[in-house]
Amino acid sequence: MKPLEKMTKAQVASFCLMSFCSGVMIGVGGTAFLLANRLFDGAWGRLIGSILFSLGILAIVMFEMKLFTGLISDMPEMGVKNFWKLPVCFLGNMLGVLFASVLVYYSPLADNVVPQAQEMMSTKLNASYWGVKALCSSIICGFLITLSIGAVNYAPRKGLSTTVGVMFPIIVFAFCGFDHSVANTLYLFFYGYSWKAVGYLLVCVGGNILGGVILPILSIFRTWSTKH
Repeated sequence: MKPLEKMTKAQVASFCLMSFCSGVMIGVGGTAFLLANRLFDGAWGRLIGSILFSLGILAIVMFEMKLFTGLISDMPEMGVKNFWKLPVCFLGNMLGVLFASVLVYYSPLADNVVPQAQEMMSTKLNASYWGVKALCSSIICGFLITLSIGAVNYAPRKGLSTTVGVMFPIIVFAFCGFDHSVANTLYLFFYGYSWKAVGYLLVCVGGNILGGVILPILSIFRTWSTKH
């Protein structure tokens, strides 16, 4: 495990600020996703929206912002004493999403974006076995997010485009409608929070964590197996 990182007050402040900014980008990307689905019918709307959403993740990676679902990939090696970063990052992401949500809610976009979010979340929350579906969906999303983050280091070594490597898994999860816990805070803001909605969000957080650590754990196991 990595040793405990001693962060100065300035570094902690920077971490919180980058978490907030990451949430804003998820809010912007999620808004674009909703708008595209509202303006274009069927698969074309989902595809265009997914591409637009992926640009938000690309900006987060390019400017080294802190995204909860991206930080999960570091869990197996960060050490338990560094786990405090996860709830702090998630809180920062939520505040950033909330900030973007308020701006969108009082903008002309709201007429298209809010009804689309309400329709989408209503379908998910009112589905039978919604908890199981949310868990399975968020596990796959967590896996794809880790795949996207890993492309930053993997793609250049293979002579591949880092941009495509980062964006492609995001496009896949957004197009398929897999649950991203941070993005869901945006959709639920427009839908309206309830105990059921909070439960749904918590299930998605757990699923994102489970899916997000699969590749890092396999990588650690592969490294261990080559030495024994």
